[in-house]
Amino acid sequence: MMATAQMPTIEAQGRPATGSRATARLRAAGRLPAVIYGHKQDPVHVSVDQKLFVDLLHRHTHLVEVSIDSSAEPCLIKDVQWNHLGSKILHVDLARVDLTERVTVSVEIEMVGEAIGLKEAGVLLEHPLTEIEIECEAANIPASIRVDISALDVGKSICVSDVQLPEGVLPASDPDSVIASIRVLAEEPEEESIAETTEGEPEIIGKKEEPQEDSDGARSG
Repeated sequence: MMATAQMPTIEAQGRPATGSRATARLRAAGRLPAVIYGHKQDPVHVSVDQKLFVDLLHRHTHLVEVSIDSSAEPCLIKDVQWNHLGSKILHVDLARVDLTERVTVSVEIEMVGEAIGLKEAGVLLEHPLTEIEIECEAANIPASIRVDISALDVGKSICVSDVQLPEGVLPASDPDSVIASIRVLAEEPEEESIAETTEGEPEIIGKKEEPQEDSDGARSG
């Protein structure tokens, strides 16, 4: 769980201009345009340090204390808008939140252990889900959800409903969604030999025909 004392702080600066040219200048200066909203208060347009914010994302941070001017308030990193290549952040949405209110967030799945089924030959571990949606108090958002796959055998799967969540954390994803499974790889059909698939003697192009005898014993051709 994330203790309140461990909540990272990010400094924000007000930005009166919100047009495309202004935001382009911000990004060129190493800052990201952002908006703080929620709790029936007016939205506030700000900018945050790009390098620091990207570092928070790499650490799978959800809750931050946003410091602006002489005040600070906890906010959820609600949405991050990327460019079409997914390589640069264009805009950030920060939602005001009370530490005791329950929120719904997507948290990374951390698989631990070595699946027993992987000892078999010709099998594959599949993990279609990399995140799980959960509901919990804002102050207690876990950095990740650990899923032990050591008992996972061939033909079996682990679903959202099978995961043991921390106290106070409830699943918000579909309980039947598969997190991990082990399946047997399909065998490719063996190619049949040409001799088995070809009926009769194959025609040889350019083969000279044998001369045939006529009824009088003369050879023709």
